[in-house]
Amino acid sequence: MEIITTHISADFDCVAAMVATQKLYPGAHMVFSSSVENSVQDYLRAFDNPFQFTRAKDVDLDQVTRLIVVDTQDADRIGPFKSLLDKKNVEVHVYDHHVDVAKPLRADKAVVRNRGSSVTILCEELAERGITLTAFEATLMILGIYQDTHSLVSSSTTPEDFFAVGQMVKLGADLQAVSEFVEARLNQEQRDVMKTLSQSLEVNNYNGVQIALAQAAVEHYVGDLAVVVSRLLDLENLKVLFALVCLDNRVYVIGRSRTDEVNVGRILRELGGGGHPNAASASTSDRTLIQTREHLIAVLNEKVEPLNRVQHVMHSPVVSVQAKQSITEVERTMTRFNLNTLPVVFNKKPVGLITRQVVEKAIHHKLGRELVEDFMAHEFAVTTPDAYFKTIVPSIIEAKQKVVPVVHPKTGYMMGIVSRGDLLRLLHQDMGRYAPEPYAALLSENDLLVKNVKSLLRERLPKSVMTRLSDVSHLADELGVSVYGVGGFVRDLLLRIENLDLDIVVEGDGMQFARRLGKEFGGRVVGHEKFGTSVVIFSDGFKIDVATARMEYYTHPAALPTVEMSSIKSDLFRRDFTFNALAIKLNGKDAFTLIDYFNGQRDLKDGVVRVLHNLSFVEDPCRAFRAVRFEQRLRFTIGKQTESFIKRAVAKKIVHKLSGTRLYNELMRMLDEKKPIRCFARMKELGLLQVIHPRLMKNGKNVQILERIEEIFALSNVIRLVEQPDVGFVYFLGALYGMKNADLNQLATRLSLPAKIKKRVKEDLANCEFALKTLKRRRKFEPSDIYNLLSEMSTEAILLMMAVSNSDRINKHVLMFFTQYNPSATLSLTGDDLIEMGIRPGPVFQTVFKTLRDARINGQVHNRDDEVALVQKEFLN
Repeated sequence: MEIITTHISADFDCVAAMVATQKLYPGAHMVFSSSVENSVQDYLRAFDNPFQFTRAKDVDLDQVTRLIVVDTQDADRIGPFKSLLDKKNVEVHVYDHHVDVAKPLRADKAVVRNRGSSVTILCEELAERGITLTAFEATLMILGIYQDTHSLVSSSTTPEDFFAVGQMVKLGADLQAVSEFVEARLNQEQRDVMKTLSQSLEVNNYNGVQIALAQAAVEHYVGDLAVVVSRLLDLENLKVLFALVCLDNRVYVIGRSRTDEVNVGRILRELGGGGHPNAASASTSDRTLIQTREHLIAVLNEKVEPLNRVQHVMHSPVVSVQAKQSITEVERTMTRFNLNTLPVVFNKKPVGLITRQVVEKAIHHKLGRELVEDFMAHEFAVTTPDAYFKTIVPSIIEAKQKVVPVVHPKTGYMMGIVSRGDLLRLLHQDMGRYAPEPYAALLSENDLLVKNVKSLLRERLPKSVMTRLSDVSHLADELGVSVYGVGGFVRDLLLRIENLDLDIVVEGDGMQFARRLGKEFGGRVVGHEKFGTSVVIFSDGFKIDVATARMEYYTHPAALPTVEMSSIKSDLFRRDFTFNALAIKLNGKDAFTLIDYFNGQRDLKDGVVRVLHNLSFVEDPCRAFRAVRFEQRLRFTIGKQTESFIKRAVAKKIVHKLSGTRLYNELMRMLDEKKPIRCFARMKELGLLQVIHPRLMKNGKNVQILERIEEIFALSNVIRLVEQPDVGFVYFLGALYGMKNADLNQLATRLSLPAKIKKRVKEDLANCEFALKTLKRRRKFEPSDIYNLLSEMSTEAILLMMAVSNSDRINKHVLMFFTQYNPSATLSLTGDDLIEMGIRPGPVFQTVFKTLRDARINGQVHNRDDEVALVQKEFLN
């Protein structure tokens, strides 16, 4: 037995070196000597433990014949495997980059070179032998190299390390993984500097942007200060950091930025330095530390401007009312769209605001026929799309204005609206710094996060799909519209469930966007004008569903929705559950950020199915069945309030108003789930089964039938069926089995079953019952008897019969039918052969073929010659 191990507390260099070494020793087991660093554990978990490691406790040390050690020569650092070094029958090989080890362990073969990383040595060994790596393995290699060389800036880095990284990139290594998983290590001197910087850290507002400043004076030289600053930026979760360090009579300023709002290269050019927008530096010997700090602050006050403007957060188009409309009409609009404050418009310009509170009081006083212009608020603030978002904070917070109309700067026409909810969301996520005191103090710095999911998309999606997303992003930027990935695609991405059904929503004309997307990238477009939706089908078969951002309202409970063009927030609000109301912004400066207005992430984390509002099941009772489906598929729990809403909708017979077609479609979707029996049990518990039919699943035997259907499908995976069964339909038959004919007719009417489906259900149930009676009535059957009985039945009916019978004898007959009788029923002779033998075409052909088939199945004939002889004997002589 050969094992590959490394030092305790294994890092990326260790793991990557072990994986590379296994390429040199294909039969060896990779075994950790002890613990593994947290970042490595995160990496392995993120990719579902892609490499096969053997647990140390599962290794019989007496069976080890070769020990391969990587990234260390210290015998005290290989844990339980140290004892193998003293065994003469154990061959020891070492691959390490530490050349200054005082007491290296005993080795029969030692490959030790001056490199920044052990991985570099292994890459050289693999290249010499012509052994290649996959792109995924190459990515692991650069993680090891980058970690041990402090991202190739350590003084220990060698030219060979750079070359190895280049070779890995050629193999398809993803450098983005470095920023996700690798953190540079700090020595003691660097840690001391970072501690001083951390203690002096101040976070201040510069024109609405939070920027951190830190300073330190160092008595002796400390290298790699840039690494120290980058680590501090990470540890303190900062967006912008300027560190000033006095060292050797010079003041060094190092800037790091994670936001487009602050270009540190441009800022530090004012101090005589330079660099990139996200990383830059400057130094001076003409100013003291305090003078340099004051100079930097002056530059920040002059140069820093927030980029977020009203146009980035406003909603458009806007639901509004006309000044000459009645109070009653306004109330209807508010109820239809579930809004509490509306702008009042005259000649396309906002002239006032009206609230639900005012409307309800007016109606209470029997003033419903009065005009809205007589009751609206005339004094209100407006803004323009280019205004900084912070400028509307006083209007919303201090003046308590619930919405702020956004108008065209020249015409005054209303273009959009910003609500109080938008302000609160952005304060919580990203813009708490804009709130004037004392409001900003209410917000925790740790909560001001916007989740960017670009790396997650790259991890979970094929490159071809990422390319399509990039195409969508570029086209959206070109057309000046905002585009979002929405729905189940986003939900399953966060749950790390494979889902390539990509739905996108366009704030604008979705039909036009789809046509342009198809034209630009060779896709065929199928449009549905009524709903503003399209499907773009590309040459490789990949599809993207494109919709216009829209809101919905329902004219009565269980009605199909009426849709109108709207914003992404309104589009998400019309969806069924919070975790389905998530979106990913696909373009613009905030591309690939997660949009979560309704705490969908929280419910995904907690495993809860929760509706967005109290009337969700009243407006669309289908959601009750979808709630059960998602609960059972994801193994979540329907929230207590949501479950109460479902039961209330059942009790009030609102769910009963569903059309038969919609009800049947929801039922069949549920039957297509992996565990439909759980869905039936939950529907029964919630009273939803009685909506389909009062006597559906009333008999406890149906539950047993469904349980056995699960077992039979497990068996069917290992035998060859006549044809691939419709799994959901078999469960459907199992749920209906035993119902009287009158009840079946009522159920078919309730579900608006098409005549073809209704006929199929009745035939399969009748054939199942007939076959069962036949098989129970007799004990002995010829193989041909079984074949003739079952070959007239559908595969679904046969599988149902197995579940209903629960008889080993009957099931054995069925298995023989699938595995032996049906395969042997194929004849060699054809109709032409019979004519050539002198038999005239007619009804006799059917008799001849049945005789031949029975003989085949019963083993009386085996080949063409036998068939010819039988025909001559029975029909010609």
